[in-house]
Amino acid sequence: MDKKSLRLKIKKLRDSMGKDQRELESKILCKKILQLDEYKNARKILSFMNFGSEVEIERLNEKILEENKILYLPRVEKDGTLSIVEYGKGFSIGSYGIREPIGDNYLGNLDLIITPGLAFDLEGNRLGYGKGYYDKLFLNNFSTLKIAPIFDIQLVESIPYEEHDIKIDMIITKNEILRIKKY
Repeated sequence: MDKKSLRLKIKKLRDSMGKDQRELESKILCKKILQLDEYKNARKILSFMNFGSEVEIERLNEKILEENKILYLPRVEKDGTLSIVEYGKGFSIGSYGIREPIGDNYLGNLDLIITPGLAFDLEGNRLGYGKGYYDKLFLNNFSTLKIAPIFDIQLVESIPYEEHDIKIDMIITKNEILRIKKY
């Protein structure tokens, strides 16, 4: 299946999940992240603001702040790049209707990236929304641990990928934590 067809299929499946099921599974996923040693040892964490039928991550973001960790969130710039902004100066509504942080672009190191996406496979390949924002972000944060909390329906057998694509390190579903071996 090509990327465009897979995007449509997974988005439709995810959109068809009931609100109660999505909330329950999101709570389980966030709790699993909070229990990870990799999370406990991280100080500077890039997360995201969920949109539509994505995993509901707000409670995790609140917990990051409660634990005095530094929360960074993505912002899409007018030139099509993705900036990383420290949480704290409020939000504006971005070009895709997603709440985005106000503030300066952070250029330093991150300890952990919690990433959204439409589909993932057991090799750690990620299918995003097709704009390449996270691919560029991963290039600049190659060695940073990348975690994807996902609903079971987002885990697929295979995703078409390019040689330059950077894999996710860990996929978290309600039933398991998949640590991806990189060679």
